[in-house]
Amino acid sequence: MTTAMPPISAADDKPIDNLRIRFWGVQGSCPMFPEPHEVEEYRWMVAQDALQRALRDVRQKAAGGTAAMERLIAMADDDAALMKYLRKLGASELPVYGGETTCVSVETPEGNVLMLDGGSGIRNGSKHLIENWGDRSRLLYLLASHGHLDHRSGLPFSQFCFVRPAFDIQIYGTRSFLGALDQGYGILSRQITQQMYYDDPIDYRIMSASFEGIEIPSGEEPADDEISHPWRVHEFDQPIQIGATTVTPFDVYHGPTRCLAYKIVHGSKTFVFCTDHELRHGTDPLDPRQQKSLAAEARLIEHCQDADLAYFDGQYFLDEYFGRKRIGLTAAVPRMDWGHGCIEDVIARCRACRVKHTLIGHHDPERSWQDRIRMDHDLAQENTNGGYRIELAKSDVTIDL
Repeated sequence: MTTAMPPISAADDKPIDNLRIRFWGVQGSCPMFPEPHEVEEYRWMVAQDALQRALRDVRQKAAGGTAAMERLIAMADDDAALMKYLRKLGASELPVYGGETTCVSVETPEGNVLMLDGGSGIRNGSKHLIENWGDRSRLLYLLASHGHLDHRSGLPFSQFCFVRPAFDIQIYGTRSFLGALDQGYGILSRQITQQMYYDDPIDYRIMSASFEGIEIPSGEEPADDEISHPWRVHEFDQPIQIGATTVTPFDVYHGPTRCLAYKIVHGSKTFVFCTDHELRHGTDPLDPRQQKSLAAEARLIEHCQDADLAYFDGQYFLDEYFGRKRIGLTAAVPRMDWGHGCIEDVIARCRACRVKHTLIGHHDPERSWQDRIRMDHDLAQENTNGGYRIELAKSDVTIDL
């Protein structure tokens, strides 16, 4: 339980009613940024959009006579007037895709901040936190899904690990996630090992922050009672209470790697964060992997009922998942048990659970910018047909619930 604290201000300084959710990284597997030809295409798209809006405005003003037209033409040599005119027309709403790997922040009215995963997106997330934290108590919660590199690579680039006054960081996650961080930086055991410095030339001695690890156990994992770990264990099947916010962790299916999703409830609003989950499409119902995946999907559906916002892994289409179609220029290969979801399954889940707003993330790095624009256009048709809002997740987007 935490004490109430004033909230971090968002860009618009609006008060937080229940949950303020900001997406710092939604890219899958590795950071991805547009290639030069995609940037060039985007420049032309923005230019076309601006020109179309300007010409529509000119057509509308044509009835005003030659004086109105002459004023518009005169702007060509007046940068300030031209910028003022463009601002009046409004900026292009063309989407921006690509970016950093998984990281989402959640802020409550009490000022508690939860960081979901520590992918490369946490670098920008930490900058925002430091710039807006103020003089309140420096307690931060990091809730991790699993230990793969694209979900923890951002920690050594996070300002809250190094600034003073120092932060106290509570890290919730699987045994493998906590173990990976401790092996890399010694932040929990505060010991130097031979495995350090393979990835980054830093360890806990350089960091100002203090860290507490809290393992979220699984009934399927061995007890491992004979091994002493430098962290405590959260009671199995019990929610995490952070002020008036209830966080329920639960297992999803990520192939051989244990992975957690989180249901976050504050007041009357619910946000479900579920990355790296695969609804397995195997043909043998007795296959243990198939049974494990279906059980995880049932849990996910239970937690998603009538959710206000959900973030789901939708890295593939079914044809790509089965290896019938390639992504970008990569070879078409089957992707069963890679631990990632299919967009068709996300749409079906959204409809079955009546999720009001669904964001599809963990984008495949081979997915081009143009493909993503087309996908968002197609998803807009689903919104019309299904009555629920479904779209691709994008970085640096804030949603208030």
